[in-house]
Amino acid sequence: MRAGLTILVMKGASVVESLLVKYLGVTKSNEQYRHLSLVLISILTCTGIAAFFAFYNLAIDYYPPLFYVDAAGMVMGLLSLSTLLLFRRVLLASFILLVMVSGVCLMVIMDRNNLDYSLAWALVTPVVSVFLLGFLYGALYSGLYLAFVAWFAGRNLGVWQPAPWDIDSFSNLWVIYVLLFILSCYYEFSRRSAHKLLQESNEKLRIQAVTDALTGLYNRRYMEDLLLNSDQDLFIAMADVDDFKKVNDELGHVVGDDVLVGISNVMRSTLGSNGAIGRWGGEEFIIVSYGESEENFTDQLSRMLDNISSHSFGVNRPITISLGAVRHSAKEHRAALRSVDEALYSAKTSGKNCYKLVTSLSD
Repeated sequence: MRAGLTILVMKGASVVESLLVKYLGVTKSNEQYRHLSLVLISILTCTGIAAFFAFYNLAIDYYPPLFYVDAAGMVMGLLSLSTLLLFRRVLLASFILLVMVSGVCLMVIMDRNNLDYSLAWALVTPVVSVFLLGFLYGALYSGLYLAFVAWFAGRNLGVWQPAPWDIDSFSNLWVIYVLLFILSCYYEFSRRSAHKLLQESNEKLRIQAVTDALTGLYNRRYMEDLLLNSDQDLFIAMADVDDFKKVNDELGHVVGDDVLVGISNVMRSTLGSNGAIGRWGGEEFIIVSYGESEENFTDQLSRMLDNISSHSFGVNRPITISLGAVRHSAKEHRAALRSVDEALYSAKTSGKNCYKLVTSLSD
């Protein structure tokens, strides 16, 4: 049964979503989606209930006064629906719906007094008013409504006689319970959906904050934080694409960007899970290796040079990189960066497509 209710709620949410997209152009990513979906589901639910009771009081338990009340409520519900979807007047549609709901409930109470447990319809207005108007205005409207119902019921103290428990009483309580249950389920479903969407948005922002947009590697900020907050000695290498300016000048920046992306992929696959790679800026990359010996680290650098020089980047010129490497300690971060720059410069002046490892840090 629980699974069936979940499927029913999800299908209802899907219908609401399609209506909002079609008529209002509002998707789940819009900040107004949750409120608008709540308004729409309330309109559809309340209009459907008014239509059901209009039919009930006409065809099943013929009672013209309540038929006219429910029929008027159904018309107001349709008016509220058209105001929302066709004219896009959200506040007006919400107000029309609230007047419809509270008005129908009040007319039922005034007509039936305490018969058929009709006073229970007063419980609907507070929930709907807060849903539609928010806490402040919903509480104010609900308070005024409660005051009137209390006055009406209070003036009949000692007048109303005990009411029988019959099918009409049962129907009223059952419908009110189901209505409040549906609204509560939808509220919880929308709350969870909003929370999930917020988590996904936060995760997306977190990834964007640490990722280079072009290559998908970590950005410079993330790599700097990684180095500064590391509690272990690491090996780092600075990579620079050889003659990259010629690639841009001869082949264009679009091709140059493709080359950078291709180099990033080769470097990432070569390093594997034993480190991190980030784009330092332009055609420069920084490589961090965890827990490797100097010999293993230099082997990685050699494989990286070979893999890039032998890789086909779809251009009619060789693509290579030069690497400067050094052992890094968070306590000597700046000195390590100066040393790795010097090592990179040494690799460049030594014919390129090679690496240079510095064993002592610059002062």
